[in-house]
Amino acid sequence: MKRLLNILIALTLVVATSCTYTFPEAETPTSGSASFTKVVAVGNSLTAGFMNGALYTEGQENSYANIIATQMQTVGGGTFNQPDINSVNGYYGMAGSTILGRLHLVGIDNPAPSPIIPGEAITAYSGDKSSLNNFGVPGMRIIDAAYPGYGTANPYFGRFASNPATGTVLGDASAANGTFIILWLGSNDVLGYAIHGATGGTEGDGTSTTDMTAANLFTGAYQNAINTLFANGQKGIIANIPNVQDIPYFTTVSWNSIPMDQATANQTNQAYLSYNGGLDQAVLGGFITQDEADLRYVEFEEGNNGIVINDEELTDLSGLGLPSIRMTNSNDLITLTAGAVLGTLANPSDPTTVIGVGVPLDEEYTLTPANQEAIADRTAEFNAVIAAQASNDIAFLDINSIFKEFAQSGALINGAGLDATLYPPFGAFSLDGIHPNARGYAYIANLFIGKINESYGANIPEVNPNNYPGNELPVPQ
Repeated sequence: MKRLLNILIALTLVVATSCTYTFPEAETPTSGSASFTKVVAVGNSLTAGFMNGALYTEGQENSYANIIATQMQTVGGGTFNQPDINSVNGYYGMAGSTILGRLHLVGIDNPAPSPIIPGEAITAYSGDKSSLNNFGVPGMRIIDAAYPGYGTANPYFGRFASNPATGTVLGDASAANGTFIILWLGSNDVLGYAIHGATGGTEGDGTSTTDMTAANLFTGAYQNAINTLFANGQKGIIANIPNVQDIPYFTTVSWNSIPMDQATANQTNQAYLSYNGGLDQAVLGGFITQDEADLRYVEFEEGNNGIVINDEELTDLSGLGLPSIRMTNSNDLITLTAGAVLGTLANPSDPTTVIGVGVPLDEEYTLTPANQEAIADRTAEFNAVIAAQASNDIAFLDINSIFKEFAQSGALINGAGLDATLYPPFGAFSLDGIHPNARGYAYIANLFIGKINESYGANIPEVNPNNYPGNELPVPQ
């Protein structure tokens, strides 16, 4: 992880003057056939403005929903009230009794994401809950949106719910009586499963956030959301789910992250002679094919090597005394969090227990091809459900297709590049590898604005993403 982020400062300085903007010819803003008098946005952490692993003031102010609503004010839109968190660094987690804040880059020579200390606890919203417009709740799945008392399970909703013990997100959002609805919800119904290395179940009923939501439950919950939010014939826009495997959380740490010189490789290979020989015997005994044995052999060489991982999808050879392990290849994805454990010692007093070499990396840090296929298939099912809700009054943004191209090629915006990484200056993602930074949120806002303009004959001005901050420079250790 540290090696991968070592280029941050140099990249930033090289393009310090590259973010130029060519102003288009002035056009008269208009709302077209839609009314933006009161915009209501419903979604998860993306709608809330979560970034760098926390919800904090700067992220909220740069949420895609807030950017859209601000632009809508040029065509008659009203104020857009958010449940202000009033927090400089937000809440990332706990280290003992210490509250950790948002991620920032630490270290000049080998910069790496690290929480700011101290962070701030999640506090109740003290404003007028009845006048809110943004109902973005970090961590919310579509199956949570109508759950009574969700505010007691999710503190981010509990802080601004009309009644944390009985209220629902959909109920509170519907009571806001919006004239235009923005709904982008459903990614967490696959994301929780993915970021935990597909260790959860694939037919989740909502009990565990590490499961993928069952397709039939998603269908019913999404239809209910549409019926509730658009009950009075409002116009609005919905968006589908990007492929989560394309975000930097899964693309930053390379599958071949184990560097070795030849002498170290030779020494390490000695430890796996018995295992590799056992695979040969398993082939002779008809327990596995030669193709599977080839996949399972562990052999290091000079240069960058694959990571030794546990893989429970392999044939169980425990009866032969052989573990279900193999080395990663280019078809595997490694989580961003693996960067913090790869190369460390599972047993500090035993130098042979290097994680990813002598000790396999746990499954929670990897997505195998079979995992990726299951996630992609479920995402496609969910997106078919979402697309089916589009109508003359409900515009549909196919952000999945747009992000697929963006993840592969990036984008050139007003003369400056933007890509699906967390590396400044072009990275559109914050340091958690899941949520955009302010520049990325501005890019997303423009996608929504463009589709709204197209669908309703409106002319809402877009923003220049280059005017929004990317990731910060590293600070000294």
